[in-house]
Amino acid sequence: MTDRIVVAASAGVDPAEAVARLAHSGPADDHTALGPSDREVIALVVDVGGRSRDVDQVRDRARAAGAVDAIVVDAKTEYAERYVVPALRANALDTGRSLVPALRRPLVAAHLVTTARQLGAGLVAHATAAPDEPALAALVGGVDPDLEVVPVPPDAVPTGAEQDLWGRLVPATGTTGPAAGPPTGTATDPADDPWTAPTDTGWLRTQDPVTVPDPDEVTVTFEHGVPVALDGQRFGIVRLLQELDALAGRHGIGRHDVVVDLRDGRKARHVAETPAATALTVAHRDLERLTLERDVAVFSRGVEAEWARLVVDGAWNSGLRRGLDAFLEQTQQHVSGEVRLRLHGGGAVVTGRRSEQSLYDFELAAAPGATSLADAWARPGRTAARRNRAN
Repeated sequence: MTDRIVVAASAGVDPAEAVARLAHSGPADDHTALGPSDREVIALVVDVGGRSRDVDQVRDRARAAGAVDAIVVDAKTEYAERYVVPALRANALDTGRSLVPALRRPLVAAHLVTTARQLGAGLVAHATAAPDEPALAALVGGVDPDLEVVPVPPDAVPTGAEQDLWGRLVPATGTTGPAAGPPTGTATDPADDPWTAPTDTGWLRTQDPVTVPDPDEVTVTFEHGVPVALDGQRFGIVRLLQELDALAGRHGIGRHDVVVDLRDGRKARHVAETPAATALTVAHRDLERLTLERDVAVFSRGVEAEWARLVVDGAWNSGLRRGLDAFLEQTQQHVSGEVRLRLHGGGAVVTGRRSEQSLYDFELAAAPGATSLADAWARPGRTAARRNRAN
């Protein structure tokens, strides 16, 4: 009986070799000549914001490599609403993790499970340039414990520059591998040297900031922690991310070049770019400083770091992540207002913020005066209570 396997791929990679190898049930490290296919491969192309022509290429290459079918799922809106927005509300980029490509992995896993159930497949795999088998196994197993995750053979891992609405992992030609998996370069690859600067050609969504002499200014409107408008013009979340990505990218905003710790104890270089996500995180964090009580803001820092760790580790389906989301949902009830950003020289700098939910007291700020310890200690709660009563 022929097994059926669903193989997910994203825009920006060539899945042909992975599809061809996964059509055979031999050991993953068996490099001998392949015999007749004993697996029926269904390719699943999950569109999370890649260019349309890249999506079409992935589909066509998978079919040419022997996939009996190639299904394209437009998941941009789902990805933006269910994954990108929570990451923004959690200030995930402020934790030192780019979440590229970790943030899209739970969405890919969910669609792998759905497609496998619909087509009666018992096996799933992910043809990605940044493989993370433990995380994928945790994500798939958290939805359907009976599905088996099949690793892509190491020599069939596709190369390329996958990207989505959140960000893009800079490929190994200019840097080295993923944050959660093994480096994609070799030990002698100069890009593996953390002293070596990334190549100019490695960046795609961010320009060299020195080439744009004039700054841009943009005002971002938030409602309950969700960005909804740019300069007063309301957009759906997908369009807003795309518009701001282009604007922030023109100023070189959102470049990440860090050394990360891998699960096996090694360290690796991780280079990514997240223009819109970086600018929005700067704005969102600043608005929280204006609208959140001090104790809530301090405690949130630990929640945000744990939230980002769970995403990287593939624990999206955990009870802890759902509990943290419930906490963040509560904190965001008052995070509404406008933040003005100056985009220039690789950075997004806040030049103004305002909110009807503000805890800023103009009278106290202008003339604090002498006060008792009891009054000072009660002041944050009183200010918040007045704000809540007024709204």
